[in-house]
Amino acid sequence: MKILIIDPQFFVRAGLIQLITSYSSNVAIYEAASFSVAQDYLAGDGDYNIIFVELQLPDGEIRPVLQRLKKSAPQAHVVLFTWRKPVTDIRQSLAAGARSYLPKDSTAEEAKLAIRAILNGDRYLPDEPQLSEVSASQGGAENFLSPRQLEIMQLLAQGLSNKEIANILGITEGTIRVHLSAIFKAIKVSNRTEATLWYLLRQKKLVS
Repeated sequence: MKILIIDPQFFVRAGLIQLITSYSSNVAIYEAASFSVAQDYLAGDGDYNIIFVELQLPDGEIRPVLQRLKKSAPQAHVVLFTWRKPVTDIRQSLAAGARSYLPKDSTAEEAKLAIRAILNGDRYLPDEPQLSEVSASQGGAENFLSPRQLEIMQLLAQGLSNKEIANILGITEGTIRVHLSAIFKAIKVSNRTEATLWYLLRQKKLVS
């Protein structure tokens, strides 16, 4: 997995790298203190899986930066990694191409949950009503479930336990719990029963 971190602050980059590598050793992480440095990386190879980007870069406005990232690394999961900003700024960045948003002032537990979700390919947004509204307005929460999450939902709807799903997919129960937490937040439910009902109703609509 290739990760690019675009942030002007060394200690912030170092802290993020430490958190990422505590969950996965199979990563190649590249650092850019400015967007111009990031562009050099992207020009050489745009095949990045995840890109963390600060909203306020010294040499680039966020919307043009996101447009360039989308063009140079179209498959990358772009994470807005910044200090908490007005929700209008975050909304605009999400609409411009950022997929996830991780505030730098998140609690330790929030940061751990976010990184685990992002490394698993899932979208992460803080538990804030205004941002949930953004997800809903962008075409439906189900559009933000990864193929793995949809696979888990299919097995969940069959009444399987976390352990049974983990055995079928060849992953740990802990990973299943992380996925379910992200799923519940994305589709705005609070438990397995509600999630199963959501999935079955969605399948019925697709068939009809």
